[in-house]
Amino acid sequence: MSVTYERFALAVSLLPRLSHARSVILCTRMGTKVVPPRVTQASPPADTTTRMICDLSIPDRFDNVVETYIAYRTRYAPELLDWLLAETRTGTAAHVLDLGCGPGFIANALGPRVARVTGVDPSMSMIAAARAEAPKNVTYHEGSSENLSIVKGPIDLVTMGRSFHWMDRPATLENLNKRVAEHGALAILHDKPIKAPENLWWWTAQEVGKAHARPDPTSLHRMSDAWEPHETVLHASAFSELRRISVLSRHTWTFDSLLGHFLSRSGSTPEVIGADGIAAFEGALKEALLPFVEGPWETLNDHVALIARRPARP
Repeated sequence: MSVTYERFALAVSLLPRLSHARSVILCTRMGTKVVPPRVTQASPPADTTTRMICDLSIPDRFDNVVETYIAYRTRYAPELLDWLLAETRTGTAAHVLDLGCGPGFIANALGPRVARVTGVDPSMSMIAAARAEAPKNVTYHEGSSENLSIVKGPIDLVTMGRSFHWMDRPATLENLNKRVAEHGALAILHDKPIKAPENLWWWTAQEVGKAHARPDPTSLHRMSDAWEPHETVLHASAFSELRRISVLSRHTWTFDSLLGHFLSRSGSTPEVIGADGIAAFEGALKEALLPFVEGPWETLNDHVALIARRPARP
């Protein structure tokens, strides 16, 4: 993988419809922090729609694609993790909880940098894969955000990489508020290619992937206008002070890695779309990419950490 990094942060204000915001996103650029004035207003109702629709009953949704997931999902840029630890003041004595840890991409990367890491995931297959690569100070448990009693001791930092959207988010935040240290923080991580002409081939492939996927009700809800973004859910919780940090990274793709990436997604795993679906998807993907230069291809990816803390006491 050919990678170059560039730190950046966007001067972002929350969407106008977030009239209930109790704080605004803080931005960092070239080491200089820009802190807009704090806004204090009423909180919105709880995310009851998510409570009703969130599907917590499929802990094995990725069990049949663990190897594909590990092979073809992008890793978070190491510099994003370095910046996250510095931004949250998570030192070498810290305890980190990686919630919805999957195969341990984040937990195992953070292990050498802190005192201990606890990874929790409902999938035993993912847990087994994570343990196979774990440093000695990283432990894994089968479990979920619904019951964090298996996590011992105060938590300094909670990371959730590509997992928070699967949870009952308000209930998860309530549970974490009881367990995260007063100085602690949460970080929701994700990555995707940016919208840019050089990434047009990727977004073309993305449309093909959507057309051939069979998303479950939770995923359909997440793609609808009724979905509350993470920012609004966090602003309604105890962790309402937000910062977003971001690192750009170049990623190289072959056709096989692109196909594998899509087949590792919950709505388009081989189990979900079947052999005929895979063949149809592969053919459509090849046809869609014909107008573009022959691979391998590159994308410029945005690796993001949305950091949430409790507001400072007056």
